[in-house]
Amino acid sequence: MPRPPRLEFPGAVYHVTARGNERRAIFRDDRDREAYLAGLAHYRRKFGFRLLAYCLMTNHVHLAIRTGAAPLSRIMAGIQSRYAQRFNRRHARVGHLFQGRYKSSLVQEDRYLMAVIRYIHRNPVRAGLTRNASQYPWSSDRYLRTARGPTWLDIDETLSALGQSRRSAAVRYVALIDGPSENDLRTIAHAVVGDEAFVLSRFAAADEPEPPIRGLTEDRVLRAVALDTGLAVQDLVGPRRGGSVASARCLAAYLARRLGHISVRRMARRLGRDDSGFTRPLARLEARLGTDDFLRNQIDRLTQRLKSANQD
Repeated sequence: MPRPPRLEFPGAVYHVTARGNERRAIFRDDRDREAYLAGLAHYRRKFGFRLLAYCLMTNHVHLAIRTGAAPLSRIMAGIQSRYAQRFNRRHARVGHLFQGRYKSSLVQEDRYLMAVIRYIHRNPVRAGLTRNASQYPWSSDRYLRTARGPTWLDIDETLSALGQSRRSAAVRYVALIDGPSENDLRTIAHAVVGDEAFVLSRFAAADEPEPPIRGLTEDRVLRAVALDTGLAVQDLVGPRRGGSVASARCLAAYLARRLGHISVRRMARRLGRDDSGFTRPLARLEARLGTDDFLRNQIDRLTQRLKSANQD
């Protein structure tokens, strides 16, 4: 089954789920849970997103996030990488903590957002961990009920959809969470929560790719990457394997695809390689974009160089 599309827009709200690898626990005790919340607070300050709700279960987490300038993929790469490294160090383990990439759904505001908030906070009830959402200590429910909480949780923004004053909004929130379900949570293609018009508008917007650099060729990309990395083009197309040469080839394939809409297969032929060999390296490169400032700066530098060369 193909991966659901990532629909990313500044200021959009997302319901995010991240699960433990092989459904194993990602929290073994309260110290782990506190560390995860500390990571949320850290990256909220760093990237300027809004945290509307959260719930930490034993083997997965639910988040409701409104993005700012930084894309959701960058935000989640930071949160998950930091926590996984800390968890592995503390528990003397190796390997992947999370089950692949997180899952996210773009959420329409108003009643659909409130349905997602209800869904997140009632997770412990559905799992049989507690009779009432208010009894579960590792979600944002208790803060929204009292309209008071930590500075890294955006209580006012979440409650603003329910009333103009904190008190009235909190009363309506309690009624929403503890009352009967209106059964209005709807996920389409596992990518969007909302009505049909909203879904179609978001897919239409996402279907407009960034215009490619006109006339960009494989050789122009290779020359730019070779110059930036201190290698020769012949190094990239020659028989050498591994190390800096392999990284440069992967970078060239990424830039060619992103900036020139040149397929990985086409670039692989120019490099004298099998395109299947780029699948995992490209996935690792894209994952690093969320945490690796050097890589982001390198890609920005090469992008500007290739765009400028096209204008000469």
